[in-house]
Amino acid sequence: MKRITILLTLFLISMPSIVHAQTLELKSVEALLAHSDKKPIVLVYWATWCETCMEDLTELEAFFDSTGNRVHVYSVNATKSERSGEQIRNFTEKSDLHVPVYLDEKGEVAAHFRQKAIPFTVIVKNGKQQVIPGPVTKEQLEKWTD
Repeated sequence: MKRITILLTLFLISMPSIVHAQTLELKSVEALLAHSDKKPIVLVYWATWCETCMEDLTELEAFFDSTGNRVHVYSVNATKSERSGEQIRNFTEKSDLHVPVYLDEKGEVAAHFRQKAIPFTVIVKNGKQQVIPGPVTKEQLEKWTD
């Protein structure tokens, strides 16, 4: 019994690292979008200092939790506009995010999609890209990826 309690405790201690979002270095926009395997892709670009972005992340998280493996869902942080990449890593560790967080340290994603304001969302479906400036809802994401 003592052994089971110890194993359960160790599992629960390690659980937050399993449950919370991964913070990943963004290699390239093209590489991120290339992994579609014919599934739609949703990419949301955000920053911690943007209130609207925080609302977008809540909607994205709800969408991510409801899609299963039907859609590739990514969040990309505008790391170049943040204080540091470490700040974002701390944010994701403390948040309830499950969606992967990519760090855009050089601002390549915004430049690639010619966007100056955040948040923005990119939908890739059937080989076509659509850039949506401003906030989005879970319902909109569901409609656009059906």
